Amino acid sequence: MRELNCFGETCPKPVIRALKALGDPAAAGSVRVLVDNEVAVENLRRLAASKGAQADVACQEGGWAVEITGAPLPAAPGGEAAEAGLPEGIVCPAPAPVSPPAAGEAPTVLVGANVLGRGNDELGGVLMRGVLFAMAERAEVPRRLIFYNSGARLTCEGSPALDDIRALAERGCEVLTCGTCLDYLGLKDALAVGGVTNLYAITEAMLGAGKVVTL
Repeated sequence: MRELNCFGETCPKPVIRALKALGDPAAAGSVRVLVDNEVAVENLRRLAASKGAQADVACQEGGWAVEITGAPLPAAPGGEAAEAGLPEGIVCPAPAPVSPPAAGEAPTVLVGANVLGRGNDELGGVLMRGVLFAMAERAEVPRRLIFYNSGARLTCEGSPALDDIRALAERGCEVLTCGTCLDYLGLKDALAVGGVTNLYAITEAMLGAGKVVTL
């Protein structure tokens, strides 16, 4: 049984890591996940239920150990694809498989803040990191990511989301950051991934994109 230490990791990382481990034939449909929050425990229970597997939860120092056993192995090449989605109502769903988009359908994603949503900025930062991580784990990546205003901080040195943004760039997602924003925030020399753009180019990218998503 493979063991994953997910202490300190927030949604959706424990579920995505567990899904990957269960998809590894060497794990034989079993994985033991160490987590330190109850939301992750509930997510893993729902993951097990969606796979027709059993989830056993045990308390341990600092958190819980969730053992998922009896999950079906992925289909052999050429066979029917294994279901990777989670049931409706999961607290933090894992990415579900999607059909490859037609040419030009991949969206342009606008990131105008380093947090997701309004209210608590600490929570918003956690949510933004989780969304970018989940985006990097999907089979298909966005056409481009455009960062502006405080979102420009996410592409600079010290950003907690930098590894995921770099992973997206390496897979062909164009990463652009507003130069005016970098100057204003004093981050012109701190850009660590992608290129610098301007408002005219951002406007052209938005109006010329088939689909635009704003975070």
